[in-house]
Amino acid sequence: MTAAFAFIGAGNMGAAMARAVLQSQAAPPDGLLLVDPDEAKTAPFRAMGCLTAQTPGKELSGAGLVVLAVKPQSAPQVLPGLAPWLTPPTVVVSIMAGVRLESLQGWLGHRRVARAMPNTPAQVGSGMSVYFPDESIGGEGLARVEQLLTACGQVLRVNVETAIDAATAVSGSGPAYLFYLAEHWMKAAVNLGFSPVEAEQLVSQTLLGAVRLWQADGRPVEALRQSVTSKGGTTAAALAWFESQHLGEGLQEGIQKAFERAGELAG
Repeated sequence: MTAAFAFIGAGNMGAAMARAVLQSQAAPPDGLLLVDPDEAKTAPFRAMGCLTAQTPGKELSGAGLVVLAVKPQSAPQVLPGLAPWLTPPTVVVSIMAGVRLESLQGWLGHRRVARAMPNTPAQVGSGMSVYFPDESIGGEGLARVEQLLTACGQVLRVNVETAIDAATAVSGSGPAYLFYLAEHWMKAAVNLGFSPVEAEQLVSQTLLGAVRLWQADGRPVEALRQSVTSKGGTTAAALAWFESQHLGEGLQEGIQKAFERAGELAG
């Protein structure tokens, strides 16, 4: 059977996206192909009825959409080996940070390529994916790309390739920023006398509830913050300290550093 979706690389993100496709029923198990030299990574998918392989081969030929989920530094060695198996209608989606569209097309000998930047909440269907397609992909091909990324969560299409580097810094790396904040928030809770289990419950539910309120309320996030902040109150005391420590500026500067690093990876 020809694969509707083929994943080159079954590491964290490749596997997460493959699971999202299965959970959304965008394709049946035998419509997925996972290619990875590490059989331990593909074994769970093979057990579910997916096609698997250790190296690219004839199984890849005719695949509707191929996802490149290998490490960026591996691209020059891995991608030329895919070229013989790509047919003209196939759409290729790269989720490799920093690897430019022009380089991808050169290594693959194939023009119908899009760059995408998902993030790890794709594992639970709540990801944020940003993508930039080559103009040659066309309507049917774009529908395939959207089908893949929508299975993982929300999708934003951008019109300039540099926006992928910006998305890498903002949403691609973004879950780590929140987890970093949560780590220190929970440490503060423990210091105030809560157990680690209680601290995790308090912080995780507060974060979840705040985001749901933000999405449901419709007001700007600044207005929501102000609505919780009474003059001279406890929230105001914490926020004043954060401002004195330039926490907001530090966050913005850190995201800028991530953006610059994404550009450096492109060479």
